[in-house]
Amino acid sequence: MILKLITQKSEEFWIVTIALLMALTLASNHSTQIDALGFIANYLYWICRILIESAFFIAVFFGIEKYCKALLSGWSCYLCAVLLSLIPFTLSVTALDIIIGLPELGINDSGTEQISRGWAFVLELFYLLDNHLVLGMLLLIPRCILRSKSYNDLSDSALDEKKDQLDTSKDSNANIPLTFFDSLEMPLDGRIYSMEAQEHYILVTTTVESRMILHRFSDAVKRTPLTQGMQVHRSHWVAHSAVKEVVIEGQSMKLKLVDDRMIPVSRTFRAAVESKYSD
Repeated sequence: MILKLITQKSEEFWIVTIALLMALTLASNHSTQIDALGFIANYLYWICRILIESAFFIAVFFGIEKYCKALLSGWSCYLCAVLLSLIPFTLSVTALDIIIGLPELGINDSGTEQISRGWAFVLELFYLLDNHLVLGMLLLIPRCILRSKSYNDLSDSALDEKKDQLDTSKDSNANIPLTFFDSLEMPLDGRIYSMEAQEHYILVTTTVESRMILHRFSDAVKRTPLTQGMQVHRSHWVAHSAVKEVVIEGQSMKLKLVDDRMIPVSRTFRAAVESKYSD
């Protein structure tokens, strides 16, 4: 029942919903600590605070996953996102507390014990870490469930649909299976530039659009003619017509496409790339 309910809404909807529920829960349990704000202002304070924290975590997490997914595993991405997003969140919430008059880093604090601002900030980071860890895990729950469902669909019903799309035409070329791009229910607009693996999806980029398609990257490459393009990395395929030049920087090689994007070339495919695109 819960799985069905979650899959009926988008990932962004459930992330915001979880953040709001966390904010309201904290507001109802911390009202005595910030009693000076009043009842309504207390709830508004926690809603603003948790939304800021969620925004920092989600932005850092997806940034790490996009640019460092080849170096880090799923849990490593999560832990790095927690640690990296904790610093700007602590700075922002400290500034927020100072603005509204709450004691932070020894400011407006009536206590007799005084410590340095730097040490106070370190203590604040440590104090907020456990809540930040829990919030990050809660925010990723809808994503894990939705991705798991997508993977199961691909493993079961989606595979049957893909087999149906391999039906041959009834003319003299009946024995030639459809290519990956020809098998799409909604044809792509524009000339195809590249494909990029995104976990269980493929990001296909053309001259006029970028589309996420639920499909195995390796299967898509196998079903794409070599005359149309080639795989240059374990997560990248490029069309021959989209390659502008080969760029070599030290030990690394990249392909510059006509839309000025840089596509990495792994060592496995380097010789084939040099043979194909060398002048």
